[in-house]
Amino acid sequence: MALKTFSILSILIFLCVSIEAIRFDNYTLYKVLPKSLEEIKILEDLQNSGAEYDFWDDPVPTAEYINILSKPELKNDLENFMGSYGIDFLVTVPNIQKLIDNEKKGKYTRNNDKSMKWDEYYDLEDIYAWLDDLAAKFSQVSIIEGGTSYEGRVIKGIKISHGPDRRAVFIESGIHSREWIAPATTNYIINELLYSDNEEFKAATRDFDWYIFPVTNPDGYVWTHLPEGDRFWRKSRRPFGDQFGVDLNRNWNTNWLEKSSNLNPASNNYAGPGPFSEIEARSLSAYIIDMADKIDLYISFHSSGQILLLPFGNTTDPLANYYDAMWIGRRAIGALAFKHGTQYTIGNIAEAIYFATGTSVDWVKERLNIPLAYCYELRDKGVFGHALPPDQIKPTGEETMDSVIELVHQAKRLGYMVPYVEKSSASVLSVSILMYLVVAAKLFL
Repeated sequence: MALKTFSILSILIFLCVSIEAIRFDNYTLYKVLPKSLEEIKILEDLQNSGAEYDFWDDPVPTAEYINILSKPELKNDLENFMGSYGIDFLVTVPNIQKLIDNEKKGKYTRNNDKSMKWDEYYDLEDIYAWLDDLAAKFSQVSIIEGGTSYEGRVIKGIKISHGPDRRAVFIESGIHSREWIAPATTNYIINELLYSDNEEFKAATRDFDWYIFPVTNPDGYVWTHLPEGDRFWRKSRRPFGDQFGVDLNRNWNTNWLEKSSNLNPASNNYAGPGPFSEIEARSLSAYIIDMADKIDLYISFHSSGQILLLPFGNTTDPLANYYDAMWIGRRAIGALAFKHGTQYTIGNIAEAIYFATGTSVDWVKERLNIPLAYCYELRDKGVFGHALPPDQIKPTGEETMDSVIELVHQAKRLGYMVPYVEKSSASVLSVSILMYLVVAAKLFL
């Protein structure tokens, strides 16, 4: 009996130890400010040296700053290293665990879709329950499944449609699991499309179909919320030996493995064993292919840095409709700045941040010829990074919603998006003539 009691006690102790939370007590977040290409190279060598620092930004020639998270036992080494090379830095968060402890976690109440708040972060179960309740409440909302995850979770989204024959806006979010502001902002946009009294918002909802996936890396997102998980986990959760996960935004079949990715499973930029090796990227891409001929505008949400990106990540050349996309994007970031004064920069991936390949926006542009593809790197600019406080969810959502609607508005002005019109011989003829004139203008001007 005593032996049995001891065995049970041993098992309980093992379980308690095995589910111990990963904590970040006295981990320090630095904002490093390189002044030259030489300093960038020094930081790049540090990143590649195997030192146990978490680089939230890559040291690249265009970097204004680089967020680095350090363990407490390595803090002095990092500061001495940067001091020895004269590299400037600021401590933005001296103890990031305090920031995590202050992250307000919401609890959604079923059958009350208005219980979703905009100063709280929600886990996957609550987000999916909210989507289900929206579909039950609104006749124009239906649940869609964009694929599955390694651990068997559905990539759940919603379609908002006011009728057939509409062109589509496609939104994917949360492919990097630690970037909690991305799903939160996507949920805010869903809420505005369904509830806002703003006439421009209502027109955009009515005139186009919206396919929206708040979390496209469900396993990783769940892991960032679990007590035993890692709040700053970026990748998926498929095991590779004693390592886990693939950077799903380096796994798409476009210039795979060329830039800002590698074949080291321990790396945050691990691209996987091959293009579309991961079921999340592969199944979501199959869903997109099936409806690609409907999509006029593709949007991906990430954080952070306050940048609006467009393809491509393998070259700074102004390919495809670069100048039109930039013109539309500049007006979109202008609209974004209006409400809260938040300043964004814009450019293609390679010119605005760094060379990066295997991304979703490059793939939809290159392989599917979707006219407009953008990636938002949401707030902020190197203060909180991936630990953005929940009191910034609502203002981030407000300004981003304004920006997305401006994308739609300007895309319509340039003829890239055609709103739905009632079918009559006159209206069909009018739209056909308009599109012919737009295309002719692009060809001959």
